[in-house]
Amino acid sequence: MSDCSSPRLITVAQVVQEIRGGALVLDTRPAEQFAKLHIRGSIQISLMGNFASWAAFIIDPNQKLLLIAEDVKHAKEALNRLERVGLARVIGYSLADEDQWRKEGLNLASISVERCEQIHRRLQSDSPLQLVDVRSRAEWLKGHLPGAVSMPLLDLDPTKQIIDPSKASLVYCYEGFRATTAASILLRGGAAEIGILIDGVEGWSALGLPLEMPETPPPDQLS
Repeated sequence: MSDCSSPRLITVAQVVQEIRGGALVLDTRPAEQFAKLHIRGSIQISLMGNFASWAAFIIDPNQKLLLIAEDVKHAKEALNRLERVGLARVIGYSLADEDQWRKEGLNLASISVERCEQIHRRLQSDSPLQLVDVRSRAEWLKGHLPGAVSMPLLDLDPTKQIIDPSKASLVYCYEGFRATTAASILLRGGAAEIGILIDGVEGWSALGLPLEMPETPPPDQLS
C-alpha cells in the first residue's frame, strides 16, 4: 500500500465481530484518553511516541489489527506508519464512542493515572506500592525511583508472575509513552491493580527528587 491508502471506517458492531474473530485492538490515542476508557484487552501505542518502532517490536506481523483512533486523519497516519514496518493486516479503524461501546456490550476498562507529587507523598507514608520501571536497562542503571523493579518494555512477558498481586502497582518510564503501552500489555495478560505514573522519571526529576542508583544490574527474573 502507498501513503495515500485510506483506512476503512468500521462500526462498533463490526468491532465486536472482528474481536471475536481474533483481531487485536490497537488503540492509538494519547495515554490519558486510553486510560480514561478503552476496550478491555486493547494494546495502546500512542501516535505521539515512537509508534511504528514499538508496534514492530511488540506486534506479530501476522496479527490482524483493528485501530482505535481520534479521527480519520490519525487513523490514516497510523495505517501508513504501520505499513512501513510490515504491519499490513489492518482491517480498519473505529472511533472511541463510549455510548456505542456500551450499547454493543463491549467489555470496557480504565486505568488510574497518577503524578509524581502524589506518589512521593504515598511513598513517604509507607503505602504498599509497587513501582515498575519499563525503561531500558541502560536507563535503569542511570537511576530509578526508590524501590522500583526493572521490567523493560521490550522484555515484557505478561505470562510471568513478577508483579506482586497483593500490592497496587504503578508502571513508569521517562515521560509516559512506554508506561501506558506496558500497562496495556500487562492488563491484557490478566494483571490487576495497575496504574500509570504518567510523568515518570521526567516528572520526578522536575520536582528535584533523588533517584536511587542500583548497585548491580537488576536480576534476570525482573526482565
